[in-house]
Amino acid sequence: MKTFAWHVLILGGFYFVISLLFLLPQNIVIDIADVVISTVFFIMLIVLCFKRKYNFINIFQNKFPRTTNYIAALGFVEYFSVLFITIPGIIYGYQASKAQYNGSEISPAPAEYHLNFIYYTYIAVLCLSIIWATYKSFIKK
Repeated sequence: MKTFAWHVLILGGFYFVISLLFLLPQNIVIDIADVVISTVFFIMLIVLCFKRKYNFINIFQNKFPRTTNYIAALGFVEYFSVLFITIPGIIYGYQASKAQYNGSEISPAPAEYHLNFIYYTYIAVLCLSIIWATYKSFIKK
């Protein structure tokens, strides 16, 4: 895999791990920290698109190659959740708030159409990516 793609996956994996820390009981400090971490992640992702690689990720890859596989697998899961859960949720939220503002009826939530399917797919992608990282780290020579 190309260096740029690995760096994108590893950056997403770092964000996945750090965002797990903010699943603690919600308060204003944790919410602000979550917004700051998300903003830093997106800025680093945009900078990575122009730079094509980060030196700290190269150093991390060279020192911890097995851990890098797991972090990249979690990054894949993070990007999957952004594409198939977060973006559709933002679109639905925008449409619902626009309908509420205009006084019209709010369309039913996307939960009625295959939200359980998306959840189970997310769990399957998580499991398969961890299995892939294990295979790449320990089985494949």
